[in-house]
Amino acid sequence: MLLRTRITGIAAAGLLFSALGLLGGSLLHEQLLRQRLAATAQSAQAALWAEALAAEDRTLDESIDKLLLVPQFQRGVRLGERDDLDVAMAREGLRPGPDQPLALVALLGMGSAPMLWGQTLDSPLLDADSLERASVGDAVDGLRLVGSSKVLVLATRRLAGQGDAAVLVLARDARHALAQMAQRTGAAVALLDLHGRLLRTTDTALWQAAAPHVALRGAQYAELELNARSYTVSSMPVNDLAGHAAGTLVTLTDHTQDAEASRFLERLALGGTAALVLAVLLGLNWYLRRSLQPLEKSIDALQALAQGDASVHLPYSGNDEIGRIAQAVATFRRNAQELAATRALRERVRRRQERLLRTKLQALAQATHQPLDFEAGRSDEEQLRQLAGVMNELSGRLIDQHQRLTGMVQELREALITKNRLAGLEQELQIAAQVQLSILPRQPPQDARVQLHCHITPAREVGGDFYDYFFIDHAHLGFVIADVSGKGVPAALFMTITRTLLKATAQFIAEPTRCVAQLNDLLAAENDQMMFVTLFYGVLHLESGHVRYVNAGHNPPYLLRGDGSVAPLARTGGVAVAVSEGFVYRHGSVDLQAGDQLFLYTDGVTEAFDPDGQEYGDARLAQALHAALAATDHAPAHIAAQVLADVHAFERGAPQADDITCVALRYLGLQK
Repeated sequence: MLLRTRITGIAAAGLLFSALGLLGGSLLHEQLLRQRLAATAQSAQAALWAEALAAEDRTLDESIDKLLLVPQFQRGVRLGERDDLDVAMAREGLRPGPDQPLALVALLGMGSAPMLWGQTLDSPLLDADSLERASVGDAVDGLRLVGSSKVLVLATRRLAGQGDAAVLVLARDARHALAQMAQRTGAAVALLDLHGRLLRTTDTALWQAAAPHVALRGAQYAELELNARSYTVSSMPVNDLAGHAAGTLVTLTDHTQDAEASRFLERLALGGTAALVLAVLLGLNWYLRRSLQPLEKSIDALQALAQGDASVHLPYSGNDEIGRIAQAVATFRRNAQELAATRALRERVRRRQERLLRTKLQALAQATHQPLDFEAGRSDEEQLRQLAGVMNELSGRLIDQHQRLTGMVQELREALITKNRLAGLEQELQIAAQVQLSILPRQPPQDARVQLHCHITPAREVGGDFYDYFFIDHAHLGFVIADVSGKGVPAALFMTITRTLLKATAQFIAEPTRCVAQLNDLLAAENDQMMFVTLFYGVLHLESGHVRYVNAGHNPPYLLRGDGSVAPLARTGGVAVAVSEGFVYRHGSVDLQAGDQLFLYTDGVTEAFDPDGQEYGDARLAQALHAALAATDHAPAHIAAQVLADVHAFERGAPQADDITCVALRYLGLQK
């Protein structure tokens, strides 16, 4: 391949990588802009929906004020006369109906049957909490789903009537609010229920075409191509007047012109870039072809010199690189001419060196006790044969010495390789230990009702103990401590799998026994290494302090009451996880009072040994917990620190035999 072709290829590759880098940065920037646009669009959608509901509320309040100004309506409210109320609503043009501004008027009494005008209802118009608030004079207004298909925007007003206080309720169909929002945004608006069914829309045909391509629940912001048109789909959850989730509001905005303009600009930019790159590469190739022509002639001249033609010369004599090549060729010619003149001199030098060599070989033969005689009467063949014998003896000795040295070098090389492998393995184990500790939670749960402190000290670089805690929902906290059978990397890998499966299962199965049973089946299904895990898993109800737990062959945690008592929790009789599929686990429970604590630990605490071979044991652990409770500071971190200090004092410098892990959990209860 020619040099100019290689240079052109390198330049093309550089331009390609630069273009790819710019394209990647552009795509990343565009993605960030899309995210900001989505957040802005959803905020604007929420503001417009709130404005539409506020406008509907003002309309309803104005209608209520009109009715209250009619004396006949006030009399009908006081006396409970339906005819007077009918006349008053007809007079003000506020009788509800399909084509009327109002969809429903209701007069609700706390102690009498409601009076309804307009739509028939198959469920209460107001829930008990909203009705109670309205009856005491609070303003209750907003969206209300009545039954499966009636969607109303209503407002209430407390009235003084016959007997108990009455509540006047005026409602408009939600289509008015959707139409107002569609007018403001120029988009098609649809309201879905919690199951994704369509309740109201401003463009039925468009929604029927778009529904199969739109996620019908939750908040989203996406682009949609439909019938050769481009739409922006934005959705947000909406609540009813009681603050409960009522459904999803979806807007479809046609931005076909903007999308086509954007695509045109993208194609234009791509075509312009390709044309520019092609022009640069063609220009570079032409320039290199013209600039390297003298160099090609210089190469032809060098090939002629290599074949022995010393009469060749270069026609180019510039001061650039090619000119320096011509000067080098001229120097090569002079050297070739001088080479012939020096051959005779070298021949004379060779003869002197031969005489010197004979003298040295004679001395060497005498030193090695080899007969070597270069007498003038002997032929050259005899002298060479004698010289060959001496050299053979010397070569044999050199070969033996070389073999010994080669063996030593090989041993040193193998030792160096082994050392490098051990250093690499040690570094990998250190990285594995850092990774293993990094996956465990570090920050305590952000909830004022509970305090939690955890500690783990592996016996090796990596260990099989782990702990975890996580919120199952806003009222339940799951916590676990476990010990995998075995040590080292296999136990660490099995620990990681167990922690991941338990946390994932707990998000879907809140009940502890079913969660641990599911974890056991998953781990025991393909457990060819016959590894197992002992664990204690509990779920704390943060409002009541009630704890449901499962003990799968683990050390029973200690319950530390606020009065200073220390006692282990009752076992549930479960075997270790991953031993056998289909095992049925039983649960235990305990109620924590404010200030009570749970101390969870692995057998690395109770099975610590001193230099005399004595075991730390459960009795010493209970004494250490009693001593920790006797102190003024009952924080979980202090409890764990006191126990660990007592264990280390007992060991008296003895090597750690097993991983040491503990979790201290303190329940504080509801804060007043």
